[in-house]
Amino acid sequence: MSINQLFSDVSQWAISDHFEISCNAIIMAAGFEDRAFKILDEGRFRSNSVCILLRFRNGVEGNGIMFKKYFSRASEVFGPDNVFTVDLPSDEPSFLSKNLFECLRENGSQVNDIAVDVSGMPAHAICQVLRCVREFRPDEKQSILYTAAKEYLPHKRDCVDILARKNTIDLMPDSLALEMSENLLLDEFRGYRSENARSFLAIFAGFEVHRSAGVIDAINPSMLLLMYGQPGEKQNAWRIELSKILHEKFETGRRAAKEEVSTLQIRESINILEEYYHFMIDDYDMILSPVGSKMQTVASYLFWEQYGEIQLTFPIPIGYNPDNRPKGVSGSYIATLYPKSTIFRDPAADNHEVLEKL
Repeated sequence: MSINQLFSDVSQWAISDHFEISCNAIIMAAGFEDRAFKILDEGRFRSNSVCILLRFRNGVEGNGIMFKKYFSRASEVFGPDNVFTVDLPSDEPSFLSKNLFECLRENGSQVNDIAVDVSGMPAHAICQVLRCVREFRPDEKQSILYTAAKEYLPHKRDCVDILARKNTIDLMPDSLALEMSENLLLDEFRGYRSENARSFLAIFAGFEVHRSAGVIDAINPSMLLLMYGQPGEKQNAWRIELSKILHEKFETGRRAAKEEVSTLQIRESINILEEYYHFMIDDYDMILSPVGSKMQTVASYLFWEQYGEIQLTFPIPIGYNPDNRPKGVSGSYIATLYPKSTIFRDPAADNHEVLEKL
């Protein structure tokens, strides 16, 4: 089965005041970003649906207050008995998988048709959650929900000198993530590393260049692929140029290649990864690091699911500054992951059907 038969293309919801979400369980993160509330505030769910909230245990100021806000709103929508909490501790991020599996098993009869809202999740949480639900319900579809922000950092006004190359990259504006702490390698995504093969590192490059630098330093790859995100809106086209300027120093000193891929469409990312995988895998061990967009992280997970010998690695900052979070709410999107089991695969997967706007 082709990896491109595992998912539908990403489609935007045509949203008025409310929109229907066809699932009986939704998993979402109680994050700081405005967009992470949209599905909860505007979605209409089936009766007796359940909500599983990821609670961040990371010491960020105001995190407890924000979680209470999420829990209160979720209780209004689903009822207090249908809201469950799963902890994501910053000091033991691997515990998320264990905690989520326990929650799914305890509520198995209620959790069948699962939706995952990735809007407020960090990359490693997205991959852990998708692995859990795909293994828990391998014979069923899952829906991926994503809401874009209206305003992202950095602002163009703060990057004029960098874009004109009149300034040094050292004066890069502040970002949500602080400086690098570690390069997180979770056991389930460790893949297979041969003893003598050279390493090939693929990075979905964003704007937090210190995180890319941390991964490159940790892996020290023989071959580097930098995949720059192409924004969907023309007014944000400058952002891909900024990302290239920030990362161009990594293109020297080793064999390097660069590609442009959509920040939204999963298929574009998968196609690029497969092209390099088939060309390189006989001579290189492949490592993949999703530092870019949420949907590029979904693509990274699906690529790992199909090619389990590759390794996923996640650069983790020492903390986050909520004041630098993306702000506002823009469009919401949906994609379908078809059953992991080939025996029960939906026939639509073979037809590459695209979801219609709702």
